[in-house]
Amino acid sequence: MEFVDAHVHYWDLGEHEDWYPGLQRFFPEVYSDYLPDDHRADAAKAGVDVTAVVHVSASSAPRAYLGETAWLDRMHRTDPARPAAIIGGLDPRRSPDTVEDDLDAQAASPAFRGVRMLGGVDPAAETTASALRLLAHRGLVFDQIIRPAEAAAFVPALSAVPGLAVVAEHTGWPERDEPFAEWRDGMARLAALPNVHCKISGLGMALRTTSVRDLRPYVEGCLELFGVDRCFFASNFPVDGVGGTYADLLTAYQEITARLTEPERRALFSENARRRYRLAG
Repeated sequence: MEFVDAHVHYWDLGEHEDWYPGLQRFFPEVYSDYLPDDHRADAAKAGVDVTAVVHVSASSAPRAYLGETAWLDRMHRTDPARPAAIIGGLDPRRSPDTVEDDLDAQAASPAFRGVRMLGGVDPAAETTASALRLLAHRGLVFDQIIRPAEAAAFVPALSAVPGLAVVAEHTGWPERDEPFAEWRDGMARLAALPNVHCKISGLGMALRTTSVRDLRPYVEGCLELFGVDRCFFASNFPVDGVGGTYADLLTAYQEITARLTEPERRALFSENARRRYRLAG
């Protein structure tokens, strides 16, 4: 099966440990190098043909996303599929000139497709609104974790920039003790915005399992709310490895979608991500 893995993290901790100050504290189980050959090995064990990787920044040190994007660009120029697209970073609290400069620096890579913001995002702040308008103007994706409890606050900000391409990451990051109805209500608010797509990912991380029984309600809930055309799968590896192996995760995704048509499954596993991130092929 072809799989465009739309959320992967590479890291070389021997060289760049200072880019990820929270990694060992929050995810000690996966605190080790993870590079393209490691991802290839995981995909081979899962029996899937990963034809493209979207790398999403996990650097949380101030402006470390600049060095990370440059490092990933060198990888891309060696192997255009790994990564095929780079989602870099941005801190909207910086001065307008710095925000512009940071986007310009990352846009030097032909693989740069957008940003996530790991800090400084207040959806009601003008700094955030200005950054979102700038992303829309440049045709860049806003790839963001928006938890269900945050959805109501984000809706006005996202509605104000209807031309912005938004990807709601990690299935909204449901909490294990969060009532399902609350998760669904938050996701429904986001699904009501036609410019928001849902990245079904991060469930192994959030739920600490990759069992079909536990993942099915969230996967099927996203498909019902957003529709197949606005959803796509991603592994979030190595971080989803806290819940199971790459093979476990991909097997669960395939089992949960077994009743869908082949065109629908192709959309979820490859075609929608290719379209959202403007990937060749």
